[in-house]
Amino acid sequence: MLVDLHMHTYYSDGSFSPREMVQLAKKKGLGLISVTDHNTIEAHEEFEAACQELEMNYVVGVELDCVFKTKSVHLLAYNFNVNEEFLAIIQKSRHQLDQMGIDLVKLMEKDYPQVSSEDYENYTYDRTKGGFKGIHYLMDRGLTDNLMDGFKFYKEYEVFYWNYEFPTVEEAIVQIHACGGKAVLAHPGKYYRFTPLDEVVEDFKLLVSQGIDGIECYYPIHSEELTACCVEFCQEHDLMITVGCDCHGEMSKKEDEYVMGCIKKEDSDLVLKF
Repeated sequence: MLVDLHMHTYYSDGSFSPREMVQLAKKKGLGLISVTDHNTIEAHEEFEAACQELEMNYVVGVELDCVFKTKSVHLLAYNFNVNEEFLAIIQKSRHQLDQMGIDLVKLMEKDYPQVSSEDYENYTYDRTKGGFKGIHYLMDRGLTDNLMDGFKFYKEYEVFYWNYEFPTVEEAIVQIHACGGKAVLAHPGKYYRFTPLDEVVEDFKLLVSQGIDGIECYYPIHSEELTACCVEFCQEHDLMITVGCDCHGEMSKKEDEYVMGCIKKEDSDLVLKF
């Protein structure tokens, strides 16, 4: 059966409801899916109900913002039973992400009369448009034309991930394992796209020492060389090999990238330990 273990609903930054995600997966002929919203499990109840009603195989998931060495990375947690400690990790990541938006507006309000901290605090937006609150706010106040372009302000005002207290990968892995879950490194190509493969392997080895269970080897932007490197490393270290297309619904993405099911991988092509 075809597998896609990485997608987002409007409970984080996607544009589809959990049910719409499941319906689309059925339409595309997928047989096993996971919703992995950023730093929230709000979608789980609706997602599981839709999967059961529409007879779709699924695994619960979440994508966590974490820190690894000096990098901001994402961990995919799968097949866990939520406990208080793991929920605290999820909420910590979410709080830090929200704080970045608050801090950005505070820095920008001295340069742009269109924005203010008070206005931002009371601002709401249509979650079915995808994306996060901070970018929508800037777009609705006329400072950017689209969601992706809005990220430039974070760089301009030096609101960087590494300045915030996101959990470390090692901390997150401990809590994922404590609630029976599996920890998978999401889209290594986003952090290692231009890194020599021998350096990538050294970081993978460190992740293994910290308890990583697998790598998202198949991902839309991965080169053939990086994909092969990831697969070979996982095979040598008995790790999970997963696939994820990172669908965000109608949120602006490059054509043919980040579309649900755009990478055709059967469960027999992967190593799934759940």
